[in-house]
Amino acid sequence: MWESQKQEVLKAAQQMSQKGFVVGTSGNVSLHFRDSEGRDLVAITPSGRDYDTMKPNDIVMVDLEGQRVEGELTPSIETMLHTGIYKVRKKVNAIIHTHPIYGSIIAVAGLEIPAILDDQVTQIGGEIRVAPYALSGSPEMTGNVIAALGPRNAVLLANHGAISVGRNMREAFTMCQLLEKTARIYVFALGLGKINLVPADAAEVEKAYFKAVYGESQTD
Repeated sequence: MWESQKQEVLKAAQQMSQKGFVVGTSGNVSLHFRDSEGRDLVAITPSGRDYDTMKPNDIVMVDLEGQRVEGELTPSIETMLHTGIYKVRKKVNAIIHTHPIYGSIIAVAGLEIPAILDDQVTQIGGEIRVAPYALSGSPEMTGNVIAALGPRNAVLLANHGAISVGRNMREAFTMCQLLEKTARIYVFALGLGKINLVPADAAEVEKAYFKAVYGESQTD
């Protein structure tokens, strides 16, 4: 069952790997949807499987409590992080967790990325924050990430990696690419010793645009 959702998750996971956003079996991808019976389900990558040999039937189906509905493999260790985000971000239907090079540099340094680019503000929602460190799969990790993500579409995880979200998988993948582009520019700009932020008045207009497009009610 749910073949199209499994294919969508598999395709995104393989693209994530091919783009160099993860190494080996790290990272994870999920898709939230409602089935024909109105059940909230999540298709998520399994734990410890190589992306290049992964098959559609390796994708695991769980409910919003993380209980397995279909699939023989163990779902990602960070399944509860995904379902936790889906519970509070009602318009988010896809999540991609990566370990990108430049995003991870910023995450290791514990630096928030301020509003330095127009597309960062209009699509990600402004500043990119860093969630405090917690062990993978722990309730603390879920709480830290949800709080740091807020209503935005990307967040960094201290000493770990990044989370990007979207209303659909294509959008979530775009956020992955935009996050890494922004992080790379920020690293190089820091090396030059000068950072010019998006002017405050322009940033406010761009944040208003973001809110109108993405429209999350969760407070910042």
